[in-house]
Amino acid sequence: MFVFTRSKTFYKFVFFQILTLLPFVLIFIYQNQVFVDFYLYYVCLFALLLVNLSLYYKYVVKLDYIIDQVANVIAGKPFVPIKIYSPDEFGLLAFFFNDVTSNLKKISSVIKEEERMSEELSVAASIQRSVLPKSIPNIPNFDVICKTRPSEEIGGDSFAVRELNDEYFLYIGDVTGHGAPAGLIMMMVNTLFDVLLSDFPDCKDIAVNINHILKPRVNATMFMTTLFFQYSPKNKYIEYTGCGHEHIIIYRAEEGVTEVIAAGGIALAMSDDISAIVEKKKINLSKGDVICLYSDGITEAMNENGELFGLDHLSDLVKKHAHLNSSIEIFSSISDELSKFTNKTVQIDDMTLIILKYNDTVVENLQDSQFLTDWNVQ
Repeated sequence: MFVFTRSKTFYKFVFFQILTLLPFVLIFIYQNQVFVDFYLYYVCLFALLLVNLSLYYKYVVKLDYIIDQVANVIAGKPFVPIKIYSPDEFGLLAFFFNDVTSNLKKISSVIKEEERMSEELSVAASIQRSVLPKSIPNIPNFDVICKTRPSEEIGGDSFAVRELNDEYFLYIGDVTGHGAPAGLIMMMVNTLFDVLLSDFPDCKDIAVNINHILKPRVNATMFMTTLFFQYSPKNKYIEYTGCGHEHIIIYRAEEGVTEVIAAGGIALAMSDDISAIVEKKKINLSKGDVICLYSDGITEAMNENGELFGLDHLSDLVKKHAHLNSSIEIFSSISDELSKFTNKTVQIDDMTLIILKYNDTVVENLQDSQFLTDWNVQ
């Protein structure tokens, strides 16, 4: 690495001056033998000194100044623009140096800002993950698996399962967009679900009241599709309220057929009052029935040819694998098929998939939060 200093340039100047004055010294010695006009001699000598000083300022000083500024930048010192505006090579060099250094300074600022934002997003993502269920309560007669995979550090998909007074409540949601805004709305809805459930233990009432609080607090272009489920073990049916979410896929074990039911309703935060729009509906259950809930990141997943995975494809896979013994086996089979379809194509949306298999016995769901989010679709 080169280190530029003023002393090296100065020594070059002194050497240059000695070489310049040497002929005049020789003339001075020779004048003892040959007549020389001393007045003319000193005039020429003075003029030459002025020329050398001019050249020194024009070239050596400017070059030395530029070298010093380059050395400062290399050493990491604050950038100071070079104030040389002459219409020559030095002026052009100074302009180029100022322009390049200024752009590097801007790039450095952008990199620092991106690093700061990345750190903040990582913190926000950590907070968001803390909102996800730490575990899924054991739901009598159901074997359940829930997994989500955000497309970015912060995702807009969410779900929760809660028990209250021997009843079980589940919701799945998908916020429009991605990143921090979607993640914040997701956390708001998750929190409201926990806080309001004890006061409104009904799938329609909880949807209406979450919307009532959420609507005035979010941007007009942001909303969240949701499905709220309510189940009592004494009943052989599930009640649900749809808020503009994806279709519900149900495999009927006795008939060996798959039903695809529209969720209905309107997304949260699209209207001030959704009480007259959303409904409470019922799904009757029989042993071996399988319910599949998902976000649009599943059905809109693309392969390298731009083809969508699609609702029909997902419905066919539920029917194909519904005979498997557990929900995790069904989930894994569908996930494998999804991976084969996308074939490592980068996906732009979050993915959430929930499988509920109805049985006659209690199945323990020992799923921690890492397991819930540990879903890699290649």
